[in-house]
Amino acid sequence: MATHQTAKTQYVSTPRGTKFAYRRLGTSGGTPLVVLTHFRGVMDKLDPELVNALAAQRAVVLVDYAGVGLSTGAVATTVRQAADDVAEFLGLVGAREVDVLGFSLGGYVAQLLALNTGSDAAGVRWWARVHERSRATSGEEPAAWLSEGYVDGAAGLKAQVAQIAGYAAPETSQGLDGSYERLPELGIPVLVVNGHDDYMIPTANSFVLQQRLPNAQLVVYPDSGHGALFQYASLFAKHAVLFLEA
Repeated sequence: MATHQTAKTQYVSTPRGTKFAYRRLGTSGGTPLVVLTHFRGVMDKLDPELVNALAAQRAVVLVDYAGVGLSTGAVATTVRQAADDVAEFLGLVGAREVDVLGFSLGGYVAQLLALNTGSDAAGVRWWARVHERSRATSGEEPAAWLSEGYVDGAAGLKAQVAQIAGYAAPETSQGLDGSYERLPELGIPVLVVNGHDDYMIPTANSFVLQQRLPNAQLVVYPDSGHGALFQYASLFAKHAVLFLEA
């Protein structure tokens, strides 16, 4: 079993090039305990007696904050950013559930890590991910959002609003222009997913959709809204592949 004195340093990189240095030690299996260090602290300055006592009972993960110790990148200038950095690190190493031990400054980071890793934090991470494709990564200029900056006088935006309004109105969603009355005819397998609190297309509508489709499954993700498939991107991908290959 690796100890504080013998554990080898591993590295994982973000799409932006920040490289997190971390070490795994202790027992195998179970929920890992992530240790967040104090002001100016680094992995190498943690007390081996404490770390090894924890590792004798638990799987332990030590990590240097971005720009600190053996990690690269910019040092966070706010506790929120430090917590976001740690959350990103945990996602990169596939740690979906962890316990956290934070000391001093690490205690501040631990609080915001726990409080901010719900829907809002997931949205922030999604926003960062959708900008990962750029001229620098692909050699191509990314396309703009529809009607971004209203360069088209919002014509495209208004057209899509008309689509949604027409599809949702009983008067205009008839025959080939609608689906509600015809859903029972759709015998193919369908996977319906939504977030627990979708205010744009209410979550209850997904249940109605699943009920009207004769061969449909419904998955509702917790603590999420309209963009649940992005908030739970990895889990949704697993559900989608499982459904498609069944």
